[in-house]
Amino acid sequence: MDGRLIIRNDRIETAEKLVSENPATLEAVGEVSLASGAICEQAIRAAKEAFPGWRWLEPRKKREILKRAEEILARRASEAGRLIAMEKGSPYPEALAVEVFGALQSLNYYGENQGRLLRPERAGHHTPLFFNKTGTFHFHPLGPTLIISPWNFPFLIPFCDILSSLTAGNTVVLRPSTTTPLTALLIGEVFVEAGLPPGVLNVVPCRVPQAEAMIVDRDIQTVMFTGSVGIGKRVMELCSRNLTNMTLELGGKDPMIVLKDADLERAARGAVWTAFMNCGQSCGSIERAYVAREVADAFIARVVELAGQVRVGNPLDSGVDMGPMATAGQLKVVEEHIADARGKGARIPVGGKRVAGLPGHFIEPTVLTGVDHTMLVMTEETFGPTLPIMVFDHPDEAVALANDSVYGLTASVWTRDRKQAAWFAERLEAGSVTVNDHMYSFVEPRAIWGGIKQTGMGRSHGPFGLHELVNIKYVGTDFFRKKSQAWWFPYDRSLEGLMEKAITVFHGRGFRARAKAGFGLRKEWRRIKATSPLLNYVRALPRILKK
Repeated sequence: MDGRLIIRNDRIETAEKLVSENPATLEAVGEVSLASGAICEQAIRAAKEAFPGWRWLEPRKKREILKRAEEILARRASEAGRLIAMEKGSPYPEALAVEVFGALQSLNYYGENQGRLLRPERAGHHTPLFFNKTGTFHFHPLGPTLIISPWNFPFLIPFCDILSSLTAGNTVVLRPSTTTPLTALLIGEVFVEAGLPPGVLNVVPCRVPQAEAMIVDRDIQTVMFTGSVGIGKRVMELCSRNLTNMTLELGGKDPMIVLKDADLERAARGAVWTAFMNCGQSCGSIERAYVAREVADAFIARVVELAGQVRVGNPLDSGVDMGPMATAGQLKVVEEHIADARGKGARIPVGGKRVAGLPGHFIEPTVLTGVDHTMLVMTEETFGPTLPIMVFDHPDEAVALANDSVYGLTASVWTRDRKQAAWFAERLEAGSVTVNDHMYSFVEPRAIWGGIKQTGMGRSHGPFGLHELVNIKYVGTDFFRKKSQAWWFPYDRSLEGLMEKAITVFHGRGFRARAKAGFGLRKEWRRIKATSPLLNYVRALPRILKK
């Protein structure tokens, strides 16, 4: 595996190295070069110099590049899946289904829609004075984007962020997590092989001081960060120095609400998969479940049964459902949350301890009952394979419990009743709400991703995500054949009379007052030329007076 940096499509080896470790075996996956401050500056300069060429490159040629990247990734899909399994710990089938297939879908979506998603949009005018003008919203790229990506989805998250930035017309410097750098370098290889122009994408694994220096570099126009709340606040502080545009995705404590009419088999299977997929290391995982009392016992029994069937082991072995935690540090956090809940009276019908006989960062899928909001496992992001279940008696109570969090990323409702689903969807404080499923929206390119509260700010993915990465420019035009506008200098009695009566016509109260002002406005009109834009006021009088 090539661990050299990618700058201007060249591979660069450095003196300082990092060994990437397999979390399942604790063996080395490969050695990676680390970028110095000077090399990080080279990457930024490369992105800056490549920006004009990429910005103005024809959409057709961009589509061709992304189509080739799609074909290359499809050909190298097994290689990518195995690398993700070795470096991050996802079971190989899961790496293919979630990360590789998700990246291919995004490549296809953005490739097919180059030049379409950010077309100029007409802007109508509400003010009658401006009816002779036309307005348009234009979407212009900002320049080099710094993407700081996490280790939990080391392929899919940076891939989607790169595609969004490239589609917006920006160039990219990718600083991946030092836990999973080889996976990020594979992304760079795919784009280099596809013919992406030199400097448009640069991949530079580096230490924290070098990453922070890139954030405050004046040539970086946008920072896209995915990670913890604490580091996100640090990124925000650094971005404030240059008022750098940014998007922050900082985690979640996502709730699942199971109503009494839910399909319990579907809900139980959905809960187990979403809580334990990726070993629970997803900001969109179900981290707390609230279940109607009428069905709680049956739901819990089925969840416990299914959780006990989850097969834990080496992610490259056949039949494995859940691999190890990606890092020893995150494993410790999970154990602390479980111990805190147990100490405060929670019951653990399945799981709760490390997996014996395996050398890596393995822990059992864990279901907790008898939990409440005094426990860390219900209030802080666990980011591990835990599923705490709490009982509720009334829909209002379920909403209050679900919203009782500093996070607001996603939430799900499980019910057969469409009206109930809509009622909950309106009241849940989250960036996305799904019904009878959970977390799938991340791999839907037309959806959005992001949330509120300490989950972060901004959105990624799809058309709305692209708006976070561009300058939305208003362009107004006026080709009316008039040498002056009625409201320009010099101010005179004619303008006074027109505006006093127009204000009453358009904004006054009572039909009689508005009608009287309307007739007076017509008299004032006779004193000015019919070519004035104020003619629109008079022409609009019958419509206005009818309101």
